[in-house]
Amino acid sequence: MFSREQLVAAIERDELFLAYQPQMLPDGSGMAGVEALVRWQHPTRGAIGPVDFLYAVEAHGLSDELGTWVLTRASREALRWPSLTLSVNVSPTQFHKARFVERLVESVRETGFPLARLELEVVETAFFEDPGSAEAQLRHLRSFGIGLALDDFGIGYSSLSYLRRMPFTKLKIDKSFIDDVAMMQSAAIVHAVIALGRALGLKVTAEGVETAEQQKFLRIAGCHYLQGYLFSKPVPAAEIDAMLSTPPSPMRRSA
Repeated sequence: MFSREQLVAAIERDELFLAYQPQMLPDGSGMAGVEALVRWQHPTRGAIGPVDFLYAVEAHGLSDELGTWVLTRASREALRWPSLTLSVNVSPTQFHKARFVERLVESVRETGFPLARLELEVVETAFFEDPGSAEAQLRHLRSFGIGLALDDFGIGYSSLSYLRRMPFTKLKIDKSFIDDVAMMQSAAIVHAVIALGRALGLKVTAEGVETAEQQKFLRIAGCHYLQGYLFSKPVPAAEIDAMLSTPPSPMRRSA
């Protein structure tokens, strides 16, 4: 595992960078947003994926420092995409830090990025210890116009109760359900989740879309946004620029 010193140095030396994965309209006709994902370009080991260092970040208590770096860098880079929503993940540790909302809002405003175009992705483990405090925190964020997505929906223990109670604006269906959508049981669950989201006035994003068949199913089911390798892997900001200036490929659009 990486040491605390190595991770702090990576942040201070600007060895980290962001990749962005598009969130597409269901017919593939255009991009609605991007999710910012952190990567590490190590000076001797080369590119290091998040699986290999995010656990160490959490273990060494650096989630807040890394989260602030990601939010600030992503907000600055996403200024060039005025038509897109920017999604940024928030770890449970970062979520519970003192003055989290105030510091987040201050950091984003310093970049000039509109808070109304920012969406924070939160997993339900952030609410286990103190649901009341978490609800107040989320409502505080919503008061600034920030969108809130419940990430990995469907794989936790209490998703429905949190969805009813917390002021989310979007839910993201976990990739594991999309992988098996050709199976009757998974298809039924995905249909139900999309219907539930729509009934509650929430937008729904499907993660991990990799085939044209999955895209077609999700479009017909009424999913609002699709994200996955069918459209694009996470890419540098310059490639998002290129995608926005190029018409989508017909092969990525459902019939």
